[in-house]
Amino acid sequence: MVSSLLADALADPTAVLNGLNSDDLDAFPAAVTEHFKQIFRTQNAFTEIPPLTVPENHADREIVRFRAMVQDTSASPEMYLARRTGGRWGGWGQADDDNATATIDYADLRECTVLWAVSVPGESAWCASIIDDADTPKSKKTHTPPHPHKFPVPGASHVGVQIKIYTNDRSTEKFKATDLYTFVGIITSEPLHADLELDTPGLVPTLHVLFSQTVPSTIIPRVYPSTSYSKDLRNELIAWIADTALAGDRDAAEWVLLSTISRVQSRTPPILPLSLTLSRFPSPNGACTTPALAHALSQVFALLTNIPLSLETLNNTSCTPESKNEDLYSGWLQLPKGSICLITEGGVTEGKLSDRGIMNLHAVQETMSTQTLEYAFPFSRFAFDTNIAFIVLAEGKKSAFFQTDINIPLQPTTAEFDPYVAPEKIKVPTRDKLEAFRSLVGAAKVGNMSVGEKTAKFIQEDFVKERQAAPSSTDAPSSEDLIQRMMIARSVQKLLDSVVACGAKSECVRLLALSRQELEITVEVWEAAKVLEDGRKARAA
Repeated sequence: MVSSLLADALADPTAVLNGLNSDDLDAFPAAVTEHFKQIFRTQNAFTEIPPLTVPENHADREIVRFRAMVQDTSASPEMYLARRTGGRWGGWGQADDDNATATIDYADLRECTVLWAVSVPGESAWCASIIDDADTPKSKKTHTPPHPHKFPVPGASHVGVQIKIYTNDRSTEKFKATDLYTFVGIITSEPLHADLELDTPGLVPTLHVLFSQTVPSTIIPRVYPSTSYSKDLRNELIAWIADTALAGDRDAAEWVLLSTISRVQSRTPPILPLSLTLSRFPSPNGACTTPALAHALSQVFALLTNIPLSLETLNNTSCTPESKNEDLYSGWLQLPKGSICLITEGGVTEGKLSDRGIMNLHAVQETMSTQTLEYAFPFSRFAFDTNIAFIVLAEGKKSAFFQTDINIPLQPTTAEFDPYVAPEKIKVPTRDKLEAFRSLVGAAKVGNMSVGEKTAKFIQEDFVKERQAAPSSTDAPSSEDLIQRMMIARSVQKLLDSVVACGAKSECVRLLALSRQELEITVEVWEAAKVLEDGRKARAA
């Protein structure tokens, strides 16, 4: 049975808003937020709110929810009349029809925060089918985004919305570019805030926020370790990636898995995602230019963006956000934290690379190496933190443009394999199996583990033995090798100190443990990581 409060909020949120009582003008926005939060506090009630997918489908002032990435926070606050004539509440898109001639009490003016938010870039289609109502009929209407330059992927279908937030405390400062939120509010169509001074400003979808919720980097909340994990399941996932997208190469598939679950663990000292080059990867030679790997990974990971490098892409699009005329244009790399970025080099042919193209290549390398992305403003540049896992597909023996942490040459085991196929030709596992895969990788992307004192001591001693047994100093494992093999969570400070003291070796261990849903790094995991890394080095030799 639907409660009357829920039914009223869904039917006429404006009436519910205006029916609230408060003696304090400044406290009213917080009261609105709390009231609507309570109405929709249960998951069942929350899913009753229609998702915003095509703005034209919704009636004016309907309540909707919009799962989005914050794209631009640079707009100035907007003034609104918090109390209208007759003592009625203002804000949330409400204004008197005779506002222009009415006498305004300036004590009733307040500020609202204005943002621009877009559909989550790279979000896999299956996420919406789980979060949103799968039974909602598909709209035949199409939506043309009013400001397509504010979406990271050029030409991609998406929804862009002006967001207005009325809470007047410091909580609005929490909204930062690339953060993910579900905004719940009242939808209208209004002039863009930046265009208010124009004679005929264009109208854009505008969401007057009642309350918001943060969205996890996995989109679907995950718990570590995954309850569905088993060694067989992990092996099945690796085999499926290999057979579907990598010509049966299981070693390469395992490295892909480790790279895709990696994330920023620490910035000081830097423990960053493991970037990977799959070399000897064929270039497309047909109409289809999207690798099967992109389709396969998007079936199990929530956030994946494919950047098909070409001279056209490098010279005529931007990888970094740039402010022009007080409007923040997006770039390919303005992606949510937790994203996977798959870069294909096969489309780059002979020709001249422009200054912009060179800057784009530099931006990608800088983001890989530092996990920061520069935003360009008229008189300054600011670097913002990112958290993106990079995989590069290169035709040569290494990437022509980027230096990654790991390079593994593809070794096909299947003849007549086409690495570029349409998504409908991908052999997809059963729904239950896919969900188990998704649970496994989602848990791995948020998991943490500890390291026992005995294991830490063993790793130190084993590393020393490796160095002593090496035939020459050039063959001995280096500090970077240990970092690459043993990037541990920053909270395990004792081990981190010993790792730095030794010179440090491989994130491979941590990622291997995460992919196995281990709660603690063990000697067995360390030995398995050594075997995996030694195999990669032998293949690349």
